[in-house]
Amino acid sequence: MGILIPLLVIAFCGYVIWRAGDSFVEGSNYIGRNLSEGVKGATINAVASSMPELFIALFFLFYLKDNSGFSGSLGTSLGSVIFNSLIIPSVAVYNVLVFSKKDIVPVSKKVILRDGLWLLAVEILLIIIIKDSIIDWIDGLLLLIIYALYLFYIFKTMKGGEKTDYDFSLSEKEKVSFLSAFFVFDIRTMLIGNKKLNTPLAWFLFGFSSLVIGLVCYFLVIACDWLGSETYTVPYLGSFYGLNTPILFIALIFAAIGSSFPDTIISIKDAKDGNYDDAVSNAYGSNIFNLCIALGVPLFLYTTIYGTVIELDEPTMEMIFKIWVWFVGLTVVSIYTYYFGKGINKSRSIAMVAAYVVFIIYVFVLASSINPSN
Repeated sequence: MGILIPLLVIAFCGYVIWRAGDSFVEGSNYIGRNLSEGVKGATINAVASSMPELFIALFFLFYLKDNSGFSGSLGTSLGSVIFNSLIIPSVAVYNVLVFSKKDIVPVSKKVILRDGLWLLAVEILLIIIIKDSIIDWIDGLLLLIIYALYLFYIFKTMKGGEKTDYDFSLSEKEKVSFLSAFFVFDIRTMLIGNKKLNTPLAWFLFGFSSLVIGLVCYFLVIACDWLGSETYTVPYLGSFYGLNTPILFIALIFAAIGSSFPDTIISIKDAKDGNYDDAVSNAYGSNIFNLCIALGVPLFLYTTIYGTVIELDEPTMEMIFKIWVWFVGLTVVSIYTYYFGKGINKSRSIAMVAAYVVFIIYVFVLASSINPSN
């Protein structure tokens, strides 16, 4: 029961994030309707779908504080990066291949190389920041500056691309009642009914969905803390036993997967619409956002507000470096897989999913070795 309770809370939070992600899709598509394919995925979609990681990192750092809080924030960001790189493009493309007559889906090598190399550069920068085990506001600011440079580079180099047309009206089959929308948590219909989107409504959907996800992410962080604790107390229910596992490992898997539903939804829908470059660039763009903004903003705010630095102890540093080898290695594998060849086929998609399963097994084995009693 002690493990089941937080898992149920995490699953519920993931479902709400998933449903709120539908509003993200519509809002971000409308807001970014004039951006070329490949740019929208790496910017508007990436920012919208990565809001959960930002909220989770904020709550982890300000709720658990210092070493544990940073471990939770870092674990969420790293776990999301691996999930985004291996699972999202593969699942999005596989979904297209299964329901169409295509044998392979082409993706822009320029987009893969651009976002992939930027991601690797950010990963290297982040480990340089962490290696002295002391993190201050300058480190957070540096990550924010790197993201600003990334955006500047994208808009400077991707001008003149093809724009994507979206139909922002609902068909008769898509129109549902408020009651039906309430039961499935369809935020769009509950807020604006079956109206056609315009700019104010798109921003309203975007903003309200962000608030909903922010609230849900707070409870997701609490559930992850319960799951990783030796013992924890739930109001009105009593005390229970958790996994007694470092929060870094809990965040790597559970927080990361729970927060990555919007990314998955957006990429699947983009792939279905034939916007394959956006489906892939959303995943890589989200990764860069996760490492630069979802980590940089909480670090900058926390160290500035409290006027302190974050000091990582030796066990935490050891765990981070063990994960980092896989982190960079799997990023390189994903770039190689998506870049070389004529595109992504079923076998490559399955191989990426298998690589993620191997990583999850490794995380569980590593966590067990640190806490043998579990």
